[in-house]
Amino acid sequence: MKKFCLIGALALAVCASQADAQLQYDPFFGLPGKTGTMGVDAGLASADLGAIGDASDVFVMGKYAVSDKLEVGARATLGFLFEGADTFNRLDVGAKYGLGEKSALAVNLLAPLGGVDDPGLAVGYMNACSVGGVSVNGVLQAQLLKGYADPGVNLNLFLEPYKAFGEKMIGYLDLYVNTNTDDIGNTLGVNLGPNVDIKLNDTMVLNAGVSLGLAGDAKQADPGLGVTLIYLAAK
Repeated sequence: MKKFCLIGALALAVCASQADAQLQYDPFFGLPGKTGTMGVDAGLASADLGAIGDASDVFVMGKYAVSDKLEVGARATLGFLFEGADTFNRLDVGAKYGLGEKSALAVNLLAPLGGVDDPGLAVGYMNACSVGGVSVNGVLQAQLLKGYADPGVNLNLFLEPYKAFGEKMIGYLDLYVNTNTDDIGNTLGVNLGPNVDIKLNDTMVLNAGVSLGLAGDAKQADPGLGVTLIYLAAK
């Protein structure tokens, strides 16, 4: 899980991210944890600061590390705060398989339930590294089938440089680059999501951030805002 502990745990979240930027079932970057590690997120993601009550996804996510290499999880998205969406809007399920301490393969399935009529399949590569002395998380993903992409294939790149400021604060600069192979130029969207973690105690972290559209015809139209309260309880 993203934040102070990459192995993740139990989370209560209200997070700032655009609805279209769901790279996987896990709302945060996180490599598989040790066997038995569990995580639960519950939160709200809004892509429009001026219409939070009408343009927000409410989600619940759970994940479990079956082994030191394999994690499975699911994310249910509710649309009762999103105008025109179904109350039960979508269900993403998936798994991550660790290739080493700092990389993993990820597979996600979009189920044809709720407001989704067709299945979707996403495959991706996750990696944590250091570039020029700066720690960076990254995900490169392709989304296939009609549920995720129609027509073409969605291509998503997520980059997240982060830096610790003392023992109680970590700053993140999330960058999303999204496009579709059917019309790369007109479907290109580049969005930025700066956010910060503030460690409240040994188990609680407060995250706050915004999301902004930077470039491309498909960039986020309006600023988003969110706050995340995370409870960590690693095995």
